[in-house]
Amino acid sequence: MRYENEPCTACGQALQPETDDIVVCPECGAPLHRRCWHEAGVCPCADKHGEGFVWAPTVAPPEPEPSAQEENRLGVICPNCGENCPSDALRCENCGADFEDFGSAMRLRFEQEQLRREQYMRENFPVYTVNGRSVTMGDTLAGQPVEEIALQLRGPRRAVSRYLERFEKNARFGWNWAAFLLGPYWFFFRKLYKPALLLAAAFIAMTLAFASVNTQIHDRLFGDRLVQAESVSELVNVFFEGVRPEKLWACVRENPRPIVANLALQLALQVLAGLLADPLLRRKVWENIEYAHEDGATADGPGQRFGRHQLLIRLGGFSLVTPVLCYWALQLLPEMIMKAIERLLK
Repeated sequence: MRYENEPCTACGQALQPETDDIVVCPECGAPLHRRCWHEAGVCPCADKHGEGFVWAPTVAPPEPEPSAQEENRLGVICPNCGENCPSDALRCENCGADFEDFGSAMRLRFEQEQLRREQYMRENFPVYTVNGRSVTMGDTLAGQPVEEIALQLRGPRRAVSRYLERFEKNARFGWNWAAFLLGPYWFFFRKLYKPALLLAAAFIAMTLAFASVNTQIHDRLFGDRLVQAESVSELVNVFFEGVRPEKLWACVRENPRPIVANLALQLALQVLAGLLADPLLRRKVWENIEYAHEDGATADGPGQRFGRHQLLIRLGGFSLVTPVLCYWALQLLPEMIMKAIERLLK
């Protein structure tokens, strides 16, 4: 789209693709002059982004080879009342708004709004305890702004404080009980998708390698009784009856080597996840901060900080969907792969 005669969402002047340097907001698609973008420091429609707002053209595209009268009619759109004014008009013919003064007033309003947002954030930003000292917005940790780290971690204050302490140490290895117990689910939850996929693939490969042993153990412990259970209470009773210590020990004595190898490999993967979780999360947080500073890294006004904060909130935080998908993949993929292998062998 050329945005011919569309009003700049910052100053209201009609955009001319032939002569104007036009940029587009990556969030909502609103067009504006590059100079207006740098002056405002943020998209003029930023307050609507959270509502799923998408910019829509306000000026109908001109007919092929429009006449001079049509070109004059599709000129400046008054940002105050929406009246179509001639392209060379300096003042709205309908409400009398001065286009230049109106653009300056809009920029001032954006700046004041960003200052109010920053003041509110400073007054309400949590205070974290890191190695016995208090840190909050405006402080730095390992050379990075505390607020840009904390906005990505999110969660209870104590949990974020513990992560900040680990990040400050910058150790090659750490220990994370949640990652040790949950394995790939924790990595998907924290949006660490590459290590999560590698861990999930390792668990699937291990399941396939010990598929025959697992099937024998399942048949020995439960048989067909789990499938035949007619109620939840009956299902629970069958499960707890099957996992009694004497039955488990009998299975181990029948196939000691593969069972011990399976448990050892699973424990090794869990330990590896616990050791690498914190360093990998720290690296991701630092990479996100670097990415957020790439565009306008030298600018540090309220508008630029607000834009970086919104970007970091989206890049960090949690993912509740991917752990659920991972669970079903670990449950279904090994069985599907085994059936495919059986078909190929037949």
